[in-house]
Amino acid sequence: MSVQESSATALVRFTGLGIICFNDDQGRGEIGIVRDQKHSLTLRIQKPTFQEGTDSDILAYEDIAIYQDLPKENVEIVIKAEGPARSGYEIYQPGEFDRLTSTDFNDFRWIVNMNQDLHGGENLAKPATTEAYPLTRLYIENGLFYTHSLDHNLFFEKVEKDATGAARSRADFGNVAETIGAKIEGDTVNLIIRVDGKEETHSLKRVEGLPFIVRVDNMDYSANAVYSDMPDYYRYLASPSGVQFDLEPVVEDDRAKGGAVNQDDFCHPITVDWSSIDEL
Repeated sequence: MSVQESSATALVRFTGLGIICFNDDQGRGEIGIVRDQKHSLTLRIQKPTFQEGTDSDILAYEDIAIYQDLPKENVEIVIKAEGPARSGYEIYQPGEFDRLTSTDFNDFRWIVNMNQDLHGGENLAKPATTEAYPLTRLYIENGLFYTHSLDHNLFFEKVEKDATGAARSRADFGNVAETIGAKIEGDTVNLIIRVDGKEETHSLKRVEGLPFIVRVDNMDYSANAVYSDMPDYYRYLASPSGVQFDLEPVVEDDRAKGGAVNQDDFCHPITVDWSSIDEL
């Protein structure tokens, strides 16, 4: 990997339905976790531990706290470092990037940017009328943000839709990140979770070379999961022209056949060029 995760105090990994913004005023990354009826939110904190193996010790991760099926409303998560190695935030996006040819799989730009990747740099606004879902707010300070996991099995097409939802045009898009990573270095990483006015704090003290892992998953695990998240995202974001796009996955081996795969279980986060998730 291009990002060396072993030097972290804690690694945050977010997978699923969520919108990330970078707040320069607050110096942090912010994720608006979309709380619809289908996706279930789980927060899992894990510590590194050695298990005795046959020939040598084996490093494994042990759960020290799990929050499952968190409520749809009145949930907030804050993660920040004491004695941080990094103030504010950084985004890992070195050099040139092309979704069809790049080989640095940690580049943050594998995460779909609604403004740049889909709408050609167009400014997006809140829809005039919308029935948006509640958001759980995840604030991450002192982090280096990158792609932790890239789905190599699915190749996506970018599909422009008309007002009826019919495809007007389609073009190769490429692979898409499924997990955002944030690497935090410091003496201690504190995680604060607030649920319905109650607050709990977990302090993760640095162990050299053995980072804690904080997993935040907002996934639809149902058997009939719909692969596309784009209709959910357009509840919060709108183009002045009214154009919408979808990302349709095509299995690599079947690209020549042009066959889209509707059954794949895939929830991908996105990023948007707004200053805060409070604008959503």
